Amino acid sequence: MKRLFTLCAIVIAVAVSSCSKFDDTEIWDKLNDHESRITALEELCKQMNTNINALQTLVEALEKRDYITNVSPVRKDGEVIGYTISFADSDTITIYHGENGQDGADGKDGYTPQIGVMKDTDGIYYWTIDGEWLLDGKGNKIQANGVNGIDGTDGSNGEDGTNGVDGITPRLKIENDYWYVSYDEGATWIELGKATGEDGSNGIDGVDGDSIFSSVTQDDEYVYFNLADGTMITLPKHDKENIQFEDLLVKSICCKHWDTNNDGELSYAEAAAVADISTVFKENKDIIAFNELKYFTGISFLPASAFSGCTNLWKIIIPDNVIIIMEKAFYECSQLSNINIPDRVTTIGDQAFFCCSEIKDLIIPHNVTSIGGLTFSGCSGTIYINCPIPDYYAYHSSSSSSPYTGSSFDEIIIGDEVTSIGEYAFAYSNPKCVHISNNVNHIGKCAFYYMSGLTEISIPDNVSTVPEFCFYRCYNLEVITIGKNVTRIEPDAFNTYSDIKAIYCKPITPPNVDCFTSDTSYNIFPYNSELKIYVPSESYATYTTEKGNPSNQSNWYDYRNYMHPYNFD
Repeated sequence: MKRLFTLCAIVIAVAVSSCSKFDDTEIWDKLNDHESRITALEELCKQMNTNINALQTLVEALEKRDYITNVSPVRKDGEVIGYTISFADSDTITIYHGENGQDGADGKDGYTPQIGVMKDTDGIYYWTIDGEWLLDGKGNKIQANGVNGIDGTDGSNGEDGTNGVDGITPRLKIENDYWYVSYDEGATWIELGKATGEDGSNGIDGVDGDSIFSSVTQDDEYVYFNLADGTMITLPKHDKENIQFEDLLVKSICCKHWDTNNDGELSYAEAAAVADISTVFKENKDIIAFNELKYFTGISFLPASAFSGCTNLWKIIIPDNVIIIMEKAFYECSQLSNINIPDRVTTIGDQAFFCCSEIKDLIIPHNVTSIGGLTFSGCSGTIYINCPIPDYYAYHSSSSSSPYTGSSFDEIIIGDEVTSIGEYAFAYSNPKCVHISNNVNHIGKCAFYYMSGLTEISIPDNVSTVPEFCFYRCYNLEVITIGKNVTRIEPDAFNTYSDIKAIYCKPITPPNVDCFTSDTSYNIFPYNSELKIYVPSESYATYTTEKGNPSNQSNWYDYRNYMHPYNFD
């Protein structure tokens, strides 16, 4: 067809070449524009036929309960124009969606057929065109799949179609500016309507899509194929009976121990029946992923050293029913980058995540009541703590290190569910920043003892006492905010051995300061030339008035030259 237009162009060009004054620009523009429209329509027709094949495969996959294993985008000029869909059993298909082709629908006298499928009352999918059943020469609906041989009524290999072919695939073409459809492999063609109008706009802007698929979306469980006629076909992304493992080595280990029917697969039921995974994965350096552990719903604990030494394991999902993570469960899993701690967990054992150096963000849920020593040593990123923070020495009196000892977490966030921070809770740990929820009303002594990386701290407004040695030897602490309801600062609470730059002291009434421990006196804050203490403007005179220096009586007077009035919000 394109050769015909090219020939016409040559003839016209020759005819007008003898007249030097004749301007043939408009003629050439129209011819070129028309040929471009035809090329675009032919590409659209090609994509539509591809999508018809894909749609038939989807229906067949749906009927035989196949599932999708992969969805990959198809790109053109940086834009996603479709998807390649892979199945467990069916052939791989490519789908071109119509999200970018909607503005080509209004061409004057133009038309694009809308092909689709629809399930009838008999439960079988039949082809539709423009929302109506596509009928054969005898007025029968044309079946989209032929799994049961029903569509072979006229077939030569079976009486009444019992051995009929596997479905009929309609075909589209454009000829002489008109759409045609065939449902007998091109033996006969039925005219549908004109493909281009006077302005040819139909289909020109819509070449990135067609009138079959309007969009393809997905979530963790399903892929949703939305057809232009409003029909939706939904296919699962996994086998409904058997677990699809990402890591085949993990599958092999699981099947070796828990495949009770010996079919070479691990079903969801078989996984749920497991009560103890023991140490079958311990020190296996070749396993890399085990998100499917979440289907082992009968597990209430992760055994000691369950994944210890699995140095290439980088992702895993702990089942929601787990309440205890025992000692060294993930010891030296150095590639583990993300880990979930289920809400039901109450106990995390010693060194459970020791040297999991790639963990970036970790949430400790509110039900946790016990955290072992060196649990998160060597971790980084941010730790979110939503559980009560106990006195460390109540659990580990024989140890010199806290649950967070050696931790390289950059940030600790203490959540809104926490009201109390126990003694030595974060002693010796090394975050740069600690955020304490305003719901905290109690901080135990030595809670932030020897936190050498800490640079800034804000004591919540609900706290009334800053306990002794609370920030002792926090060598890099530079900025301190004291909550407005603090009434007492105990000995060595702020003996940081650091050059504090700024202290924002919010209480209207100067907190009572214990300046003596036994027979030794100490300063409230370390002196340095850069120190600035900001106090409420309305209380500035009170803070800077001498009141003597007896034991247990406030004495802010010595810092009067460092004080500045400040308007706190």
